[in-house]
Amino acid sequence: MTGSTPHVLSESEVLSRLRSKRGQTGYRAMFSSWLGGIVTDPALMQIPLDDHLVHRGHGVFDTCTLSDGRLYRLGVHMDRLLQSASLARIEHPWSKDDLIQMVADTAGKAGIRDGAVRYWLSVGPGGFSPSPQECPEACFYCVIFDPIPLGGAHSDPLTDGISEVTVNDTPMKPPLLATIKSNNYLLNVLTHMEAVDRGGTFGILVDDDGYVAESCVLNVVFVTDNGTLRTPPFDGILFGTTVRRVMDLASTVLVEEGLVSSVVQSPILASEVSGDLVKEMFLCGGDTHLYPVISWDGTAVGDGQIGPVAERLTELLDGEAFGGVPGDPVDFVDVNYGS
Repeated sequence: MTGSTPHVLSESEVLSRLRSKRGQTGYRAMFSSWLGGIVTDPALMQIPLDDHLVHRGHGVFDTCTLSDGRLYRLGVHMDRLLQSASLARIEHPWSKDDLIQMVADTAGKAGIRDGAVRYWLSVGPGGFSPSPQECPEACFYCVIFDPIPLGGAHSDPLTDGISEVTVNDTPMKPPLLATIKSNNYLLNVLTHMEAVDRGGTFGILVDDDGYVAESCVLNVVFVTDNGTLRTPPFDGILFGTTVRRVMDLASTVLVEEGLVSSVVQSPILASEVSGDLVKEMFLCGGDTHLYPVISWDGTAVGDGQIGPVAERLTELLDGEAFGGVPGDPVDFVDVNYGS
């Protein structure tokens, strides 16, 4: 609109422009408690501007994976969403079962059996002050969309691995915000951007005492020279669902197979990684995303190759979510695709 005076748009003009802006998005279905239903036209997948989720970041979110018509680990993610909502003091009327049903209903109208799922719980619309008292009702939103690589990566990380760097100029979140999966992800974005500027991928955050914390949206895992799978404690970082599954699989399957000797959560100094202590390093999140790190700050991790633990864990995670390998039935919610 540069150089011209904007005019008041009609309803038909708004819809036409929204549809032209959206194009082919891969957004399949959206539920909005504000609207009281599901929409399948991407142009209509909107959130009110005065929702405090938008202008104050007073909302929380989580994800899960839609695989072959089943929602994988939705219950675990929903537990974290409700914990985040409690810490963020978001009052709402829904039980865990209510929220799961709304996600499942949305997936049933998406028209796909494999996809990504993202959902938000906010204090709702009502104004532009910082006070949620102006919001008459909490809101729940859910979107089902075509799966895309995390971070927009085009290569296969299991084939190529990734290079990482320490992020120095972007501060870590304070502990409260770090443990809430809130809609305020500005520091996460800046962490990623700084990492890319420095030749990395997602970025590794190290605390003031030199201990590894986490990545921008992923947990960090190491395999030490004695076969211990080791990851930082959850104090001051996100309570990752994927890393918890990784620890479960490692402590059972990988120990039995002899790929690891033990699994521990304990602080690890960044300086330890550059020596012979660490044989493998990888980042994990999003249910099945696992990124082997082959170099950190220009120094090879281990032998600079993707290791057997990363390969086996990727196989197990993908097999459980996508490959028909039996998992815990509680980790799957069947989607009803009926009318």
